[in-house]
Amino acid sequence: MRTLYLHIGFHKTGSSSLQLALNRHRDYLLEKGFEFVSLGKKGNSSGGIKVCRESGRLVFRISRRFERLLAASRGERVIVSAEHLSFLHSAADIEQLRGLCGKYFDDTIVIAYLRRQDRQAMSFKQQAARACERDWSSSSKLMGHGEGAFPDLSEDVRAYYDYFAKLQLWERSFGRQALRVREFEGGSLCGGDIVTDFAGLLGAGVEVPPCRVNEGICRKHFLLTHKLIELGVARREIEKLRPLMAADTTSLTPSRASALAFFREFEISNRHLNDHYLRQDSGLAFSDDFSDYPDEGNDRLSIADLARWTPDLFAAGLENPRGLRDALLVDRLEVLSAAGAGAGENLSRELAALRQCLAMTADTTPQRRPWYRRIKLGKRSGR
Repeated sequence: MRTLYLHIGFHKTGSSSLQLALNRHRDYLLEKGFEFVSLGKKGNSSGGIKVCRESGRLVFRISRRFERLLAASRGERVIVSAEHLSFLHSAADIEQLRGLCGKYFDDTIVIAYLRRQDRQAMSFKQQAARACERDWSSSSKLMGHGEGAFPDLSEDVRAYYDYFAKLQLWERSFGRQALRVREFEGGSLCGGDIVTDFAGLLGAGVEVPPCRVNEGICRKHFLLTHKLIELGVARREIEKLRPLMAADTTSLTPSRASALAFFREFEISNRHLNDHYLRQDSGLAFSDDFSDYPDEGNDRLSIADLARWTPDLFAAGLENPRGLRDALLVDRLEVLSAAGAGAGENLSRELAALRQCLAMTADTTPQRRPWYRRIKLGKRSGR
């Protein structure tokens, strides 16, 4: 009897760390009776799911590569990890996957790790900032490059973060007994990390040493990259700035109010999630403690930021650094204008920073007499 252990993510729940650990210890897993197979060199099989855009919406399809991966496996117990499977949100696609799994395996165990929506979204949008052009990655396609730590609440974003509706589709196709739903939170994971927790789900005395892949980026990288992509700046120009962005050590932090507002958009879904899959005293499947967020966030680009970062624009070897600087300033002024008179003290700070920013490159070309006047002798004054 062949069994498939199918890890479907979600994204930003330690999937890269899990895949790397499983990949490093393939031989050990074989000794324990588990075959780990993957499409990617680092253990990720997300390449078997296509991410496309049709009629303004994102569409996710299972490719032939994924079926070939299942067909090539030989073990009685096989492990596959592909966090892009968490994108699937149509009954037809998940039923197609069930058919593929049933073609090669007698039993499928679906393993999903869920992270509170605000924390996951902030991390996933950070990943989108690793792109250098729009729609370069799946995270860029879903999260976009707009203002703030959180994505705009498009239909695609709402579908992605409706955990309950998505898990219901998996349950209808694979059965409730097939699902293993875990909260991605240190206190809820066996051993405090996803690798140890996942190994525990396999049973059979499997112990895989944990590892950690740090994919975080700094505030400057996040804000500047998203804004440059939004403004349509060429990829080659963004790549020139990347080394200078990395020098920043400040972390991006949204305000408590904005994080809570994003989380509350999924309250109904989370209440159902709490009743069926994840039990929490809050009744919302996750902790409702938002005290780790500050009252005031730093997830918005300001003119004060541009005043500090303008020297980098001129040091990076860009084709038109002054033009880019001015484009960024125009964008900020439009934001301030939209905010209106209510901006108050913040408006005064931003205007002072604008003067500072422009003063760095303010220049006037002195008037020079034409060459023929410089060599002409005689009268030097007017009438």
